[in-house]
Amino acid sequence: MSNEQSLTNIYNTMVSNNEIQRNISQQTLVSELEKLTRKLEQKKALNVSVAGRVFSKFRFTKALEKNQGVYIHGGVGIGKSMLMDLFFKYLNLKEKKRIHFHEFMKGIHQLIKNAREKNERDPIKSVASDYIKNIHVLCLDEMQITDVADAMIVGRVFEEFFKKKLILVTTSNRHPRDLYKNGLNRKLFLPFIDIMVSNLNIEKLSAPLDYRKIKISGKKKYFLSTSPEDTFQFNELISDFNLRKGSGIKIQMNSREFVMGRFQSGVGLLTFNEICSIPMSSSDYLEIISHLRLLFLDDIPDLSNGGDDSAKRFINLIDSIYDQKVELLCRADVVPEKLYTFGKNKFEFERTVSRLFEMQSTNWPVKGKSS
Repeated sequence: MSNEQSLTNIYNTMVSNNEIQRNISQQTLVSELEKLTRKLEQKKALNVSVAGRVFSKFRFTKALEKNQGVYIHGGVGIGKSMLMDLFFKYLNLKEKKRIHFHEFMKGIHQLIKNAREKNERDPIKSVASDYIKNIHVLCLDEMQITDVADAMIVGRVFEEFFKKKLILVTTSNRHPRDLYKNGLNRKLFLPFIDIMVSNLNIEKLSAPLDYRKIKISGKKKYFLSTSPEDTFQFNELISDFNLRKGSGIKIQMNSREFVMGRFQSGVGLLTFNEICSIPMSSSDYLEIISHLRLLFLDDIPDLSNGGDDSAKRFINLIDSIYDQKVELLCRADVVPEKLYTFGKNKFEFERTVSRLFEMQSTNWPVKGKSS
């Protein structure tokens, strides 16, 4: 990495271009990731020569063994994924992989199942070893352990990773010691926490302001599909977040999976049909919304004509968004008070209309308020 392409310079340029707001905890993390980048690239340079391999094997393995990566944690919307992605993008190394944690675990489970069918003596160890055969650096986004099946194997998997000197950079909303909190048989999960804490630098990100709020500050929040001007403005805001090229996210909800294809760094884009025309419980909506700080919701129809079931799901969705204080920008066929003028859920829908108006306020969300 050249000085011009250093993570610090790239970060400063983003600040200068008003893409993000300068933040002390982000700057500290950028410095940490830059140090890791330089160590890895120096090791790569030494490995070019035969003689260099002898020195690098001792010198840089020794330098990295007490720092096999970074665990980045903090609330939603403070730049964890953004900074990890910067590290990944500018790391001059072919042997690297970036994947969402749920997708990673889904793949690991399938590989272990395949290994067991082949009667491997130690399927978890062999799968972990094979998985990183051509990977020196692994970036995992949104580490979250909610499933007992994941909790029972991650310790063995990551123990093997670190034995093989894998460098890990991961993001999470929780400190390692808060992962799988109150989970079934959690005591069997505790060795994994010790592995993470002892092998990784734990970095907390905090921010007085969500950098995403800057982009929508003072902007309209409710748009009409019948207005060409509204449609243009709505699509322009979506473009500001590059959502149509987003990495996407797979969200585990009990035994099923919800895929949000247009998602990036806590910002998501969904159509009404994608989230309100399929069976969803209140807990499903809470799980989905927990991954967001800003939701673009498009193509909301007039629900008055036979839309009772969809109206009920919309009520639950808005309640989840409201309770978790997530920003909502939406485009609908009609104004809020005309979305559902008659039907069996009309009385309950009045609260939804009220909340839609409240969430259009420049003061939304009001910290500490929930009703």
